[in-house]
Parts: sequence; structure tokens; C-alpha cells
Amino acid sequence: MSALASLQQRFLDTVLSGAAKAEVDIFGTPHFTIEQRLSVYANAYRRRLVEALASVFERCARMLGEDAFDALALAYVETHPPRDRSLNRYGLDFPDWLRARDPRLATAAGVATIDAGLRRAFDAADAELVDRADLLALPVAAWARLRVAWVPALATGQVEAAAIARWREPEAPWDDAADRSITTIAFWRRDGQTFFRSMTADEALLLERLRSGATLAGACTEGASPIPPEIAAPALLSWIDEGWVARLAAEHGIE
Repeated sequence: MSALASLQQRFLDTVLSGAAKAEVDIFGTPHFTIEQRLSVYANAYRRRLVEALASVFERCARMLGEDAFDALALAYVETHPPRDRSLNRYGLDFPDWLRARDPRLATAAGVATIDAGLRRAFDAADAELVDRADLLALPVAAWARLRVAWVPALATGQVEAAAIARWREPEAPWDDAADRSITTIAFWRRDGQTFFRSMTADEALLLERLRSGATLAGACTEGASPIPPEIAAPALLSWIDEGWVARLAAEHGIE
């Protein structure tokens, strides 16, 4: 490693961890010590990461309040340095970190999960969409053999039902009687806008099976929880209308 690269690494280690590795490279004065000079960079670096988290988890920050969110974000930053050149992807595991830190933060973690899901959907690659007419044009016999390819923006997550209400009204007063049941939500993007919505248990199970590669018939019949066709067909049509589906293919071709 060159002398310049070594100096840069020492400086980076000091900024990231607070270790005194770069003190030998810095000149101080009686009015502005080495420690003060380094702290300017270290504090600015941490503040920038906290601001990046606040921009992604905007509803979560509003729910918790600025001071509480900043304290949690700083604690996260101290142990989670960026691993990517782009700050757009920094902190996407922040919701899981909140859950693990304190069970009382479950609703806040749910709000953060929605914030993160919408950011992922916004940054996902574009894809051509299937139209409802494409599905309706298939022979009925081909529907059972359908396999579905999904747009890159589609993702799912699980949150407390209360988190959905708090995301919509983050400054609302705390409600001890709020619904703490776990619900599955889907995220996606269409026409440049991001969306999320909750799913019924059957719909979430059907989507999970189809995303794992099952045919439509297989997704309806596999396991101990069959899904009636009268639920599966409307669900598939609604997903197409919402912009979740990139391609439909019938196993063994279409007769």
C-alpha cells in the first residue's frame, strides 16, 4: 500500500470508528487541537449519515420526534458504516435493527419498514407490464399452468397493523388499544409513483407461492392451506391491473 493510501486509510478509520490512528498525520495548534480538527470530520460524517436516514425514514422520524429519532439513528450509524457508494441504499436494514433493539419500537419499526419498502420500489429497475387483456386472451386451460414473472419493484414486508395507521398519521397520539396483529403488505411502483397496501392472508400466501416459482394451479393446491380459484383468479387480475406482473408464461406452452 502506498504512503498516500495508508494515510487515507488511517484517516478513514479515525472518522469511522473514532480510533486515534490519524492523529500522527494531523497538525494542531493551541487554539485548534488535533482532536478538535478530527472531530469536525467525524461529527460531520455521522451527521450526514443521520440526515440520510432521516430522509429515507421520514415518517418514522416524524412519529418518534426529532430528538428520539436522531439518538436512535446515531446509535445505528456508530455500528453500521456504509458499504455502498450510494447513500440511497444506506440503512435499509434500519427497521430490523429497531426491532432487535427494543420490542417497544415494533410500531416504529413497522413505519420504518414502509418507508424502506417505498424507497426500494422507487429505486428498482423499470419493466414492461402485462396487460389484463394478455391474461384474458389465454385459453382457460392454460391458466392452471401459468407461471408469473414479477416487476423488480415488487416486494413484501410484515408489520403491525398499527404501523400502517401510524405511517398515514405519524403525529397522531399513541393508542394503547391499536391493532398489534401482523399483516403482510406489498410495495410496488407504477408510472413513477410508489404504492403499498395490505394483503389478506390468502392473497399473501398465493403471492408467496407464485413468487417461489409455482404454477397457478400448484400455488392454489400445494401445502395444507389450499386457495380457492375464486380467490386466486381475481387476485391475479388485480395484480396485473396494479402493475406487479412483468410476464406470464404457461408451462409446456399454450395449447
